[in-house]
Amino acid sequence: MSTDAPAPTPNFPPPPPQQQPEPAAPKKKSLVVRILTTLAGIVVAALVVYGFNYFTSDAAQSKAGECASLTGTPSKPDFKTVDCGSSEANYTIGKVLGSLSESCGTDYYDEYTETARRGPDSKLCLVPNLKEGSCYELDNSSTVGYPPVDCGKSGVMKLVKLVKGSADESACTDGAPMTFSEPKQTFCFAPAESA
Repeated sequence: MSTDAPAPTPNFPPPPPQQQPEPAAPKKKSLVVRILTTLAGIVVAALVVYGFNYFTSDAAQSKAGECASLTGTPSKPDFKTVDCGSSEANYTIGKVLGSLSESCGTDYYDEYTETARRGPDSKLCLVPNLKEGSCYELDNSSTVGYPPVDCGKSGVMKLVKLVKGSADESACTDGAPMTFSEPKQTFCFAPAESA
């Protein structure tokens, strides 16, 4: 008798699991590209800081002919632009200089300098806003600006004549001249006791 038995199946070990191909390592940026990217980031950050300081600084945005309020002390002045009709307007901006090394010239300008740690430096030439008939301490070094003072005070000067539109010292026939070329003005002062 013959039996048809199925042929025994050989026991082969299971096939090894297929290995997944390793992911390709990301390409490293070249040294030059990394340096340029870093430099571009630094430049953008510097421009943002410069722009912020520029747009938040009244002095950096000032223009000749605008009015300003300058208060405080010579070592710690407080500057802001104000409307020319404001009672705070104690100066007119005569010139805006391009760098700190420039000079206001031989006129009697008061100089205001603002140096920023980051951002633009500013240097302004200021003309005091004074009223004819008022008295002032012109050599007061403890405050900025020229607030009017009592004409009876010793050593004060009275503004006896204000000539707008002219920077001519000869306009002061009976007083000491103080001239400004921008905007053109001549102040004529005399000692308060003799005025």
